[in-house]
Amino acid sequence: FVLALAGCGDNADDTDPHMDEHDHDHDEHAGEFPGRLMVMDAENGLVQVFDLQSEEVVGVFELNQSTAPGSGTLLRRTSNGRYGFLLQRTGHYSPDHYPTNSPDVLGDVIRVIDSGLRTHSHGDHADPERQAPSLLPYQLGHGGGETGLYRPIHWSSHHGHTAIFYDGSIDRGEDGSILNSVNGYAVAYEDSDWGGQTRPDPIFKLDAGSHAHGGAVAFHHDLFIVSVGMNEGYGGLAYSTLPRGVATYRANQPGVDVQEVENFVQDFRGLCPRLHGEAASGNYVAFGCNEGPEDNANQNYTGPMITDRSGVLVLTYNEATDSFTAAEVAYPDDGSETTSGGLRGGTGPSEGIIMTTYGQDHFMKIMGAEISDGTTDGTSLLEVEMGSGGNRGYYVEPADHNYPMGEGRFVVLTRTGNLHIFDLTMPAGDEHVGSVPGIVDDTRESCPDAGCPSFALAPGFAYVTDPANNKVYEVHLEDAEIEREFDLNTPTSLVVLGWFEDDDELAFEHE
Repeated sequence: FVLALAGCGDNADDTDPHMDEHDHDHDEHAGEFPGRLMVMDAENGLVQVFDLQSEEVVGVFELNQSTAPGSGTLLRRTSNGRYGFLLQRTGHYSPDHYPTNSPDVLGDVIRVIDSGLRTHSHGDHADPERQAPSLLPYQLGHGGGETGLYRPIHWSSHHGHTAIFYDGSIDRGEDGSILNSVNGYAVAYEDSDWGGQTRPDPIFKLDAGSHAHGGAVAFHHDLFIVSVGMNEGYGGLAYSTLPRGVATYRANQPGVDVQEVENFVQDFRGLCPRLHGEAASGNYVAFGCNEGPEDNANQNYTGPMITDRSGVLVLTYNEATDSFTAAEVAYPDDGSETTSGGLRGGTGPSEGIIMTTYGQDHFMKIMGAEISDGTTDGTSLLEVEMGSGGNRGYYVEPADHNYPMGEGRFVVLTRTGNLHIFDLTMPAGDEHVGSVPGIVDDTRESCPDAGCPSFALAPGFAYVTDPANNKVYEVHLEDAEIEREFDLNTPTSLVVLGWFEDDDELAFEHE
């Protein structure tokens, strides 16, 4: 990796048609969100850190990516916005690049970038500080010396904890026999431990027991939820299979090897066939499930079987008992042959709400406090451009006491190039509150062969990448208008870095 500090200000061009149309003055909102973006430059294999206050690239990092087929990089961050992560993973195929065969130290690793956004506490408040971003010297995954971890893919970070699920993989012979297999792993960390010079010790690590494509949630420092159970007859790809439910576990005891202890607590296996996708919001954790029933479940399983038509598995946490109860939120009985795979959890005013994909043109809104097991109670559908062919991304706006402008908005970028804004606190049917039509080109034919647009949310703002035109647009969510644009080369993906979830009230200086 190479770090280069670049003082190249990328100011918006006032002659751009986007800016002419909206003519919005950024000074109206100065100081609301003075954070940074971590942006992928796909053409040059670089990750750039862009400061939103100075409008300059303040750090550039070379990726050194694997050349194995199907390889790629995901950008993620901690929920507090301090650290960014590069998840470099190999493709969907048998484990040819697993260390026991042919080591590929560039293929399945996670690298960590310190945003340089820190705080200096003064008791009743904290001053935000900006320093140069830096690449931390350690790596996670088998390229970082953690053998047994194959493909980092599912990422869950909230309230000071991060959980990573490393997919397993399987290699079969022509007769279907297993030649080689790698188990999936769930690994969790305290976010306060990322800043050292050596790889932090996990607070939880669990062998999933199968070559699964699963998920994990670190609910708090002593309670973890991990997908479990497999059924190769349903929902699996050639390299892996999807789980059938989840189980909860306690943290491993101090001084005990995390790989040897499971501390199993509750079993919700069988309640979520072909599980894919997870989200947490307040006391609710949800998992997307595919259609049932399973007619050849593991004969050793003795728990409750799934219903004829599955939906979204919602676990509700009870603080008094420090445990969960489970409910199956049914999909609408509208004849659709669709399932959920992507979920997002509400924050701020929309805490307790889970958003999940439902088909190509709908999202299902789940109000955790109103759900009833086996029914569609507590749910409603949000329609997004019938016939658009789906979406490019969807996120719930973050909010905390440092950024009170976060109003619980849900934002969707469609494949047709339109940005839609919903207010989750509104009654069913009234959630749609704004759109930015044509913010990027229609990519239904060109993506994924060409660079695909994406976006990320900060309190009050959306940041949309336009790789075809080498732009990133800043959208003010309340006004549904483009406020600024930045020139950044082939920006295909990005995450927002800032001071979210900080314990102290931040004292920003307003000019």
